[in-house]
Amino acid sequence: MGLSYAWTSSQLSGRAPVTLRAVTSSLESVWLWALMTPLIFACCERFPVVRPRWARNLGCHLVLYVFLWAVDMGLAWLLRPWIGHPGRPFLLTLAEGALLSIYSYAGMAAIGHALRFYRLYMERRVRASELETQLVRAQLLALQMQLRPHFLFNALNAITGLIRTGDSKGAVQMTVGLADLLRAVLRGDDTQEVPLHQELDFVARYLRIEQLRFQERLHTQIRVDPSASDALVPHLLLQPLVENAVRHGARAEAQNRVDIHITRESDMLWLRVRDTGLGPNPPGGASPEPASEPGVPREGGIGLSNTRARLRHLYGDGHRLELLHAEGGGAVAQVAIPYRRAARAVQ
Repeated sequence: MGLSYAWTSSQLSGRAPVTLRAVTSSLESVWLWALMTPLIFACCERFPVVRPRWARNLGCHLVLYVFLWAVDMGLAWLLRPWIGHPGRPFLLTLAEGALLSIYSYAGMAAIGHALRFYRLYMERRVRASELETQLVRAQLLALQMQLRPHFLFNALNAITGLIRTGDSKGAVQMTVGLADLLRAVLRGDDTQEVPLHQELDFVARYLRIEQLRFQERLHTQIRVDPSASDALVPHLLLQPLVENAVRHGARAEAQNRVDIHITRESDMLWLRVRDTGLGPNPPGGASPEPASEPGVPREGGIGLSNTRARLRHLYGDGHRLELLHAEGGGAVAQVAIPYRRAARAVQ
């Protein structure tokens, strides 16, 4: 840079080509401007030449430029006996210094403004990303909170039904079970994903309540492949699926079997909940649905729609949720999500 500075100075003054003395004299200005670069960048941050105060801020830059040019020329005057050009008028040095200083300051200021604009751009992107994350989190929490009163109302209706039929012992047992289940819910935090064993414990509590309701008409089984036992799953994912299976099975007068099977296939975790009831569209039901063939996906009710929305927020297109008519009757709800391993607790 000192060589370029010296060459420009020699061209402006009409002197002979660059000499070692010329380069030495130019290095003084180069080092000064290098040391003053942080000050120029700070001025660009504090007084950017942008609307609405571009004129005032431009004046601030002009003041700083004059100050730096004065310091540069003062040093050139003090060091003139050692690095100056004998017999050369100092006014010519002042004129050259003013012109070259304008180039230097303008270049530094342009870089400073470019860095500022880039910083602001990145800050806006980060802020937008944070706002988007907060929005998604708020939506997930809202969906999760909707599941809790939905389940609570259904459980209270079941207790009311037992009371009306005169089964006071069953109503008391169900109330105690519901209180135990609600304590488990309230102990939870806002974490969206929990270890699989925690989710299965919650489902087991729920099934104990349903067992009191349906007695011998309901049989359940939970199977977990060892390769899937340490997975993370969305909190309250299985409960609406199991509730859906119990509700479908309740339409049949015969026994209903709810089978929960969890497997890991490659990098995906599969959760399947099957019932042996009449399926989503029982003949003569109060709310018949269009018939469909076994294996054809169905949308399901509010609980499944809520779960579908949560999965979409958590995994985007990297998940599946289907409610199918099972071979031989009944229905199967199956969910596929990316397998993620839960952190082991420190003993």
